[in-house]
Amino acid sequence: MRKKINYKASTILISLLLLISASVIVIPVNAGPKISQVTLNIVVTSEQIESIEGVIDDFLATDEAEGIDDVNVISSGDTADDQLTYIQTRMATKDTTLDVVGMDVIWTALFAENGWIINLDTHLETKEMDDYVGGMVDSGEYQGSQWAFPYFFNLGVLFYRKDLLTKYGYNETDFDTWAELNATTNDILEKEDNSKLVGYVAQFDNYEGGTVNFQEWIGSMGVTAIFDAEGTPDVTDVKIVAALTFLKGLIAPDDDTDLRDTDYIIPRDALEMNEGTSEAKWTVGEAIFCRQWPYVYGITILNDKLNASTGGVYTQFGVAPIPTFTGAAGEKSSCVGGAILGISAYSEHTDEAIALARYLCQNHSQYYALEKYGHFPALKATYTKLPPKYEYVDDFYKAAGVTLARPKHKEYPKISDAISDRFTEIISCQSTPTDGMDDLQKDIEDIITPAEEIIPGFELPIVLLTIASMMSMIFILIRKKILH
Repeated sequence: MRKKINYKASTILISLLLLISASVIVIPVNAGPKISQVTLNIVVTSEQIESIEGVIDDFLATDEAEGIDDVNVISSGDTADDQLTYIQTRMATKDTTLDVVGMDVIWTALFAENGWIINLDTHLETKEMDDYVGGMVDSGEYQGSQWAFPYFFNLGVLFYRKDLLTKYGYNETDFDTWAELNATTNDILEKEDNSKLVGYVAQFDNYEGGTVNFQEWIGSMGVTAIFDAEGTPDVTDVKIVAALTFLKGLIAPDDDTDLRDTDYIIPRDALEMNEGTSEAKWTVGEAIFCRQWPYVYGITILNDKLNASTGGVYTQFGVAPIPTFTGAAGEKSSCVGGAILGISAYSEHTDEAIALARYLCQNHSQYYALEKYGHFPALKATYTKLPPKYEYVDDFYKAAGVTLARPKHKEYPKISDAISDRFTEIISCQSTPTDGMDDLQKDIEDIITPAEEIIPGFELPIVLLTIASMMSMIFILIRKKILH
């Protein structure tokens, strides 16, 4: 008996076979796997954008950039505060579009503790960090691990009026210690007899600059950290009190004080100075000493007041390390600043992001950032052959080995605010050094100590609010029962 053919089923089967055959025919015989091109995003401050954009093409031409199609440089704002706000907002949403994160040197603990950047330990080559300036490596380290690549560094330095020191028989050896600087300055102020001339200016206002100067003053007394290895704070050390007591003794008690007739060398209005205002006082030639960042060197040589030179050597000003209290070699008195590069924990292109960050921290990029934008290299090798007219940078590099890192803690922004608040109170005579440091000790302990828990998982304020709500409900129910 012949079987009846199901023409409908046969038609469908034949159609499927034809579609499969057609798909095989149109596929090129030599087609390989599709290469996915990656576009990286790096976020930095507006000041740093051009120094990165200028080397992107060179990076993309390297073997390390294989598979990377382009790099977008994103501005996070003009200041470090703007930068932090921008990045925190993006990280809070676990944004996967950011790959390389430009960071201030003081943020490592904050970013690491929040899980915003990756631990680099397994991604680094053996002793890779030995190639960089020590203070910058330390800034990217937290709890024994490396979390960021050093990009460029900054450090506190002392600008001084070389012409005035020479005029009265002094040189750099006459201000190795704070006591020597005080004596030398008082002598020059008296002999120069210039009512506009002051002895010393710095960043004493109530902001991050105040925190930096506080750290440098106590560091110059030998207190290089306010947290011990276990993370316990201690700012009541007698050395800290002694350093701040000495500093207070240098500051004029009011705006009308004539420094020429006293032992004071710091004018009262210096308590409100930041980078810009202290720089302005220095560049017009009205300060014998000025604690500043290296960028002021370029501004100084562009100013006719202080840029006289002989044989290419500037004769009116010089740069030296910040003094210490003993003058001993190797003591730390200069806070490190600058930028480091972390890799976002949410990046989908970790290896590519590491390749970009590493390239920006190598010779070509480091030279470019120095020559075009004055960013001091974090890479040691860059200093072995400095570009013409940048030989002076070596003077700053010599001080890089004795720099101080600011406190490393996930709550650093709050700790910094507390430090600058108490520092301001002390130097403006609203508090004594002893009382101010006692208050700061309590401030920091409150910041780093979690709110007390009386029920596991519930903080005290929440528990109290819950109890109050429950009692209110009970009272209402009882009242209704009585009324009815």
